[in-house]
Amino acid sequence: MFSTAFYAGFVFENPGWRFTDLNFDKDIATTEEKVGSVLNAFDPDLVAFRAHGGKMLPYHGWNDGSPPPPHSTGYYERVAAKMGGFQKTQEFYQLYMAPGMMHCGAGAGPDRFGNLLDFAPASDADHNIFVALERWVEEGVSPDKIVATKYREDDPTKSVEMTRPLSPYPQVAQWTGKGATSEAQNWVCQAPPGK
Repeated sequence: MFSTAFYAGFVFENPGWRFTDLNFDKDIATTEEKVGSVLNAFDPDLVAFRAHGGKMLPYHGWNDGSPPPPHSTGYYERVAAKMGGFQKTQEFYQLYMAPGMMHCGAGAGPDRFGNLLDFAPASDADHNIFVALERWVEEGVSPDKIVATKYREDDPTKSVEMTRPLSPYPQVAQWTGKGATSEAQNWVCQAPPGK
């Protein structure tokens, strides 16, 4: 679905194009030449964005098949290296990785936190990434986590299966060892060793 839509629409401008038509020997270079400058996020220099007062809260599912999660984490690490480390980078740019979540939602993990597939009315800044971004921009309060919810059968009219804090990368949620693992309050955000 993704590759056919991308190549047919953006690269070749041919609605009849199918992913089986891809020629690896030449089409990847054609893609890079045609749309690479617009779509590739390789430049880690966000000095101008930071100086302008910009704030950024992207998210990505660890179970996403397109694009792969290391695209987001790798870029974030390059930005942190360029911008003075994780702590300085988190002053204006925080990446939230959602365990078990697929592309924009769904999957085995908690996947409702104001993201694309969360159609619930906006809630508070602790449970909605866009409300958190708004609060950060307007009030200067940066999030330290976003609580994501997983509903039974991915149906918000059914009961809550679990909640879990999404941590600003490179932190990950660690169970405290006390209380139910299905409740966000029993988890803390911690940086893994070496980060």
